[in-house]
Amino acid sequence: MEIQVEKRGEVRILGLIGEMDMYTSYEFRENFNDYYAEGIRKYIFDLSGLTYIDSTGIGTIIATFTSLRKQNGELYVSGVHGVVKRVIEFTKLNSFLPLVPDKKTALQKMTGMDIPVDNEDVNLSAHPSSDLRGILQNDSHPLFEKKGMYHKDFNLDLKKVRYLSQIIVQKAPAVIREINLLEQQVSEIIKNAVRHGNKNNPNKKVKIWFSFDEKTAHLIVEDEGDGFLEIDTWNNFYRKKQAAFESHDFEEMLKYVSFRTKDSTEDDGGNALFAAVEFWNEGVVFNRLGNAVAVKRVY
Repeated sequence: MEIQVEKRGEVRILGLIGEMDMYTSYEFRENFNDYYAEGIRKYIFDLSGLTYIDSTGIGTIIATFTSLRKQNGELYVSGVHGVVKRVIEFTKLNSFLPLVPDKKTALQKMTGMDIPVDNEDVNLSAHPSSDLRGILQNDSHPLFEKKGMYHKDFNLDLKKVRYLSQIIVQKAPAVIREINLLEQQVSEIIKNAVRHGNKNNPNKKVKIWFSFDEKTAHLIVEDEGDGFLEIDTWNNFYRKKQAAFESHDFEEMLKYVSFRTKDSTEDDGGNALFAAVEFWNEGVVFNRLGNAVAVKRVY
């Protein structure tokens, strides 16, 4: 990822070009931290050149925004589009982050020269949500039916996840790839198994089943870890998050931007699962042990 920095008086514009993932997010955070340490409190994050973002990237943007909020700083996020726009929608951050169409609009707002903005351009509408409104846990759920699915076991570390996800999605018809969105969501599910399940131990296996056609995407991933054991807690948190975001109560939203456990890092706040329950509209289902998840989307 390339970061282009513009200085406009006391405003810093950080233009992101390329892909923002768990390996490039630190570059953005380092740039932000440098200016933040200098006392700069007004920023524009220009995402018009960003073509891909994962949950770590989303977490990093949230972390910088909350840091600024605590110091009465100011931020606008401009130019969101494509897969980046869809991920922001799925994580409900279109109700939280101050989004504007372009950096010119952001500059005008920051300098007090506010201009009318077309709400259709700024107010990103969320994709219809699944009626399930959370995660299920059921070993006998139909989504765990593996008949007719491709199956392969892998020894993976995090560096191999993105490449593997791209290979898997090549099996999908072009009509459902959605400009890398399907690959992004497949990658997040596998990454969770490697990162949180197997603790990035390449000696542990990840089992993957998948099937695609022009109307459906179905994925099952199983790791050798101890399992996700906080499903009820997560569901309760998610319902409260939904209520806060639907009420547009900003202070309440701040409480539910990130779901954290004792193993969470600063930029790891449950954003992958937030997006998953929106994207996989036929359900997100864990087994009883919490170390296997089945997901499906109908187009």
